[in-house]
Amino acid sequence: MEDGMGEKGKHFLLTRRFLPLFLTQFLGAFNDNLFRQAVIILITFRFAAEVSVAPPILTNLAVGLFILPFFLFSALAGQLADKFEKSNQIVWIKLWEIILMIIGAFAFYAESLTLMIIVLAGLGLQSTFFGPIKYGILPDLMKRTELLSANALVEAATFVAILLGLVIGGMLVLSKDGLTQVSLFMIGIAVIGTLTGRMVPKTGQAAPDLKINLNIFASTGQLLKSSWSNDISRRAIIGISWIWLLGTIFIAQIPDIVKNRLGGDEQIVTLFMACFSLGIGAGSLICSRLLKGVITARLATPALTALTIASIAMVAMLPATGPGAVVGFEAFLQSPTNIMITLLMICIAVGAGIVIVPLYAILQDRTDRQMRSRTMAATNIVNSGFMAVGSLVAAGLIGAGISSPQVLLITGAANLIFIPVIKRLQHSL
Repeated sequence: MEDGMGEKGKHFLLTRRFLPLFLTQFLGAFNDNLFRQAVIILITFRFAAEVSVAPPILTNLAVGLFILPFFLFSALAGQLADKFEKSNQIVWIKLWEIILMIIGAFAFYAESLTLMIIVLAGLGLQSTFFGPIKYGILPDLMKRTELLSANALVEAATFVAILLGLVIGGMLVLSKDGLTQVSLFMIGIAVIGTLTGRMVPKTGQAAPDLKINLNIFASTGQLLKSSWSNDISRRAIIGISWIWLLGTIFIAQIPDIVKNRLGGDEQIVTLFMACFSLGIGAGSLICSRLLKGVITARLATPALTALTIASIAMVAMLPATGPGAVVGFEAFLQSPTNIMITLLMICIAVGAGIVIVPLYAILQDRTDRQMRSRTMAATNIVNSGFMAVGSLVAAGLIGAGISSPQVLLITGAANLIFIPVIKRLQHSL
């Protein structure tokens, strides 16, 4: 039987040991972003004026409350994922999602901003508990030679799901009967996700004798200390977290650059968002194809170098000022410079995908089964910390008079700082 082939010669993507988990995580990521985008659009165009608060403040509050559970509860989530049967936990988490989506639908009907933000925080908490299970169970379901490809498919699907959720949520929410459509959509997706979650095979308890520490602060400290003391996990976590930070900063600067440097409208913003999301997905799959199942970080150094070069080139090609008039999709693509800038954005995203996939596979492969989900939980904590601190630093730089393109230039150049970390990781494998 060839690598990557499962029962009766099927590619593992179509087998029960992978497809249900793949669909469950895809639908969950889609639903999170569908609801979050709907709430952000409503805040921007409807609720901000009613509560006399600037839209950026409310939207950042909403996003912050989604991310906060990753800081607070990842350690507990990792403990539960290691101690108890993961497939059973998936079902309970997806049932939790159905309840949240029903409450979210009521929040839309009642036009209650407070309730919407509470649901958004609940979805962040739900994602916090699902993440360590998703990454922790993959090595139990896959052959070692399939692990890299499985991670590539999961990462690619996640970014496609994020993109679809953002686009569909944005399109529907302000249309006629849009809130009703979004409500039915997200409840239906949660139900389907629960059904696919029930099909994930049981893998047994990884650490049945583990004693759960309910003190979230003490357990978080212990978890970070344990993960940080291992050279391989520390370097892989740093690399993964850096790529998440880079993606967060680049995506955050897109609207300003498109509007004020390229003169693009909302369609062009969506185009750039789509290119970035699909680029990371494509990079994930390209990495899997190039490495052919070998779990190694050897592509990360050239990819980080390429990220730096592409970032500098993209910023250098940006005009100093906008064209003075807003241009649509067709007019935008008539400019060779705009096309090149778009292609460079795609290259940056592809490079990010090439870096991040093998690092996840290395973490899973080189971590003991009894500790695997807790290690992935530690990754989520550090990811969240990198993204939060990085976003604050970027906001501070812009507040100090640094332009969005200059922020991208600084971020792109900072890739070089992480090359020694990745090289040491590769040498330690």
